[in-house]
Amino acid sequence: MGLKFEEYRGVRQLVLAPMTETIDETTGEVIETYGAVQPLSGVQQVSAEVNESSETHYYDDMAAIVVDSEGEDTYTLVVSIPSKRTRALIEGTTYDEATGALIGSKKQKGYFALGFIADKLNGSEEYNWIYKGKFTGGSRTHDTKTDGTEATNMEYTFTSIHTSTKYKKANGGNCKYLSVDNDGKADLSEFFSKVTTPDELKANTSAEI
Repeated sequence: MGLKFEEYRGVRQLVLAPMTETIDETTGEVIETYGAVQPLSGVQQVSAEVNESSETHYYDDMAAIVVDSEGEDTYTLVVSIPSKRTRALIEGTTYDEATGALIGSKKQKGYFALGFIADKLNGSEEYNWIYKGKFTGGSRTHDTKTDGTEATNMEYTFTSIHTSTKYKKANGGNCKYLSVDNDGKADLSEFFSKVTTPDELKANTSAEI
């Protein structure tokens, strides 16, 4: 099989869905459910950083064990200015429906799922869901007008952790994300109509074999 060379070029359809956590009174397990999928904002850049480390332990005067540790994943989002309703939702503040005002109340932040499509140079697409994280930031700059064409946008950080929910397709364990190429193997027709979990992702039965 030949090696294919690919690079990312393009990102679009940045969406989110609120996550709700409840406790099963019988088992004591955390139950995670998702609300409706909605647009976040126009997206200029999604930059992902993985936090993991390895440490070597020595015995009998030699390297004998490597211990791995996996932390959170951090996504830096450069976006157009979200609506005030969306800002209140992700920043954990208050939106006044009657006046359309964003009110800087004491923040109460919840968990969200984050989705987007990443394009590749070869014309294919990568569909992504990140299952559990919180937003921070909202950095912005207001500049005076000049005779140039400069304008400013906003930046958020989405910090992702593993779900409490366990999935069969995640080796029966917890999961951080799902990333699928739009190459015809998977049925992606409803991928962003709701938060598609690993166990809900189905093969495309109409695909040519």
